[in-house]
Amino acid sequence: MNTHISARTFNVVRAFSLPHKLCALFCVSIAFVIYSAQLRAEVASTSFYSNFGNVAFKDQHNQPFKISSLNHKITLFNFIYTQCSAVCPVQTKALSEILESLPSNLKSRVVFVSVSLDPLNDTPTKLKAFTHRMHAEADNWAFITGNPADIVTVTERLKLFGTDPKKLKQAVRPDDHTTHLWLVDAQGRLMMRYMGSPIDKARIAQDIAQLNSM
Repeated sequence: MNTHISARTFNVVRAFSLPHKLCALFCVSIAFVIYSAQLRAEVASTSFYSNFGNVAFKDQHNQPFKISSLNHKITLFNFIYTQCSAVCPVQTKALSEILESLPSNLKSRVVFVSVSLDPLNDTPTKLKAFTHRMHAEADNWAFITGNPADIVTVTERLKLFGTDPKKLKQAVRPDDHTTHLWLVDAQGRLMMRYMGSPIDKARIAQDIAQLNSM
């Protein structure tokens, strides 16, 4: 069989194939755009802040607190209740020292958020008194509370009282909550979860500084 193809025939075949190649390239490009959009949507949906979706809060100044105000900020979360006599005061004091240790140019990019787990007791007035007592009155530190149902929603999403059904039934709220802290970057991504008892102050300050340089 003669497999020789003349130059003229080759050029005709190449000219005919070119539109098909362009079509294939176009389809691949469209698929990539769609995939990228889906990927961005997945990343957005996994934002740490999604745990606070559809939940209303007030801060220690009795003002509405919007989670969206944390966008483009490096945020450190912890969970407290003002009647706690053990871990919460110690943790709050340590966080105050961390915040105070940060350079001035970094402080403007950082927000600390302490969420009350005892909304029936921890009114904005009591939260403000707690900040005064703990020397935690920085402008970029919000102590927030909400209605009981909303706070339960957040604790369940973050599994603050664990996942073991037996332990959950036996848990005394708010006493038995986790002491973890959550460090979130400026894009809303959870970057680190720390054991909050004891707090490694130097480590947390260093991690915040590294996020700021990214």
